[in-house]
Amino acid sequence: MGKLAEKCKNGVLLYDGSKGVMLQRRGLTGGQSAEEWNLTQADKVRDVYMSYIDAGADVIQTNTFCGNGPQLKAHGLSEKLYEINYEGAKLALACTEGKDVMVAASIGPTGLFFEPAGEMKFETAVEYFKQQLMPLKDAGVGIVNFETFTDLNEMRAGVVAAQELGGFEIITHMTYENGSTMSGNTPDVCASVLYALGATLVGANCSGGPDSLLGPLKVMGQVAPMLCAKPNAGLPEMESGVAVFKQRPEDFAASAQDFLDCGVRLLGGCCGSSEQHIAALREAIDAARIPAILTPKQQRLASTYSSVVWDAGLGVAEMDVCTDAVLSGIRGGDYFCLMDAVPAGEADADVVAVDFRAMEMDFDMWSFVSTLSMFVKKPLIVKAENTELVKAFLRCYAGRAGVTDKEAAAYGALLV
Repeated sequence: MGKLAEKCKNGVLLYDGSKGVMLQRRGLTGGQSAEEWNLTQADKVRDVYMSYIDAGADVIQTNTFCGNGPQLKAHGLSEKLYEINYEGAKLALACTEGKDVMVAASIGPTGLFFEPAGEMKFETAVEYFKQQLMPLKDAGVGIVNFETFTDLNEMRAGVVAAQELGGFEIITHMTYENGSTMSGNTPDVCASVLYALGATLVGANCSGGPDSLLGPLKVMGQVAPMLCAKPNAGLPEMESGVAVFKQRPEDFAASAQDFLDCGVRLLGGCCGSSEQHIAALREAIDAARIPAILTPKQQRLASTYSSVVWDAGLGVAEMDVCTDAVLSGIRGGDYFCLMDAVPAGEADADVVAVDFRAMEMDFDMWSFVSTLSMFVKKPLIVKAENTELVKAFLRCYAGRAGVTDKEAAAYGALLV
């Protein structure tokens, strides 16, 4: 068990707040890269870090949220990616020397869309995240926080990148609106997948004010034992074309006990929150009743869009993909042929068992998985004689699948 997990097991930790609003107060303008300030305005970035430590934060984040390749390219900063992330981490670590404060690397989305809505493939996303994670790891950061993700596919790519590099405890924050992410991922699905995948803490951030996160977190708390949350300081109001957050620190902190009752063990602030909001949270957490951690006993399977408690009596629809029609189609690059392989009983089944039989992996697995997920919304069980094929499927499947072969279990799959 890592240091973060151990501390969260024994109590509730206070996270920091927004970087953007704090840097804007120090002169950052809308067209600038906040991350470049790690190089050009290091004293101001350090001042933000220290303000949150002085407010009582147990964990502070690096100023690297938009430090990935696509985001920095938009600012003409591609060649400085390593330096920006490394220095942002070193600044934070230096601020915590001699203090009982941990540093988490802040990682945000790439801003790109996966196929077919965009052009990004799963492996491309994994490489973008590895590229950003390497300098953070080299600087000495051992915790990574993936935050403000609206697509579980992209979050999975980030978590896989962190796991394959090794040496990180992982925090995951998804962003919800009206009960799901922008990509249609529900809180139970996200918690089922990310907790099984190995995240120390799963949770929600951004969205609206504190009240907007309680609904998703109550659902996630039924699936994962330890949660994290970073709400905005209320809903923004536009003033002269600028989003202004007006929720007072005392009102922001008023829901602290409600978060803790959901299972939150790391609580901080997102957009609009300042050191005053974090100081108010410090007081609220110190005065709060800390509930015991309840370990969920239900094992769930999940697709990208729905989850189900696993039971041997669930209705299973068999989907044979080792047919001449499918083989001919996917080898020719036509993955839409999978639509014709969807079993007739899929709509009435609880789960779908995808049987590759003796297929060889002579096709693009990401194209297969992403297309299959368009046609089959139910959770999956994956069967194949080729163990490596199953593992390749599980690596990029944005759900929690079941497997029938213990040797094939990987990437959070459930042995059924």
